[in-house]
Amino acid sequence: MSDTERGRRDRPFTLVVCADCDAADEEVMDGLRRAVRSCRQGIMVSTGCLERLLHCRLRSGVHAAVQPCAADRSPTGAVVRLGPIVTKAEAAVVGAWLRAGMPDDGTLPDTLRAAPAPRQVAHLN
Repeated sequence: MSDTERGRRDRPFTLVVCADCDAADEEVMDGLRRAVRSCRQGIMVSTGCLERLLHCRLRSGVHAAVQPCAADRSPTGAVVRLGPIVTKAEAAVVGAWLRAGMPDDGTLPDTLRAAPAPRQVAHLN
């Protein structure tokens, strides 16, 4: 592995996953846990509902938000809203994207990106 590849893989991030919904499938959660454990600087936090951050009410599956950060956990980039993540295969795609350093190159399909919560976009109208 080159230093560039290693640097991307070691990019610190915090993944916040909604564990409040009944729709949180354990196999999907386990896939995300494995992905985070494989990244030296990754942290996964389970929390209550993320409806203030992303639009999740009408779509069942695991919803999450991830943000790149520095080693001290201070944010270094924009939040990426994820979900719904419904299958193990989708969790594997998200995991590969996290391990690759969260590139903005289309490797994370739009179908796995959640929309912002309505209250976050209402001011744009």
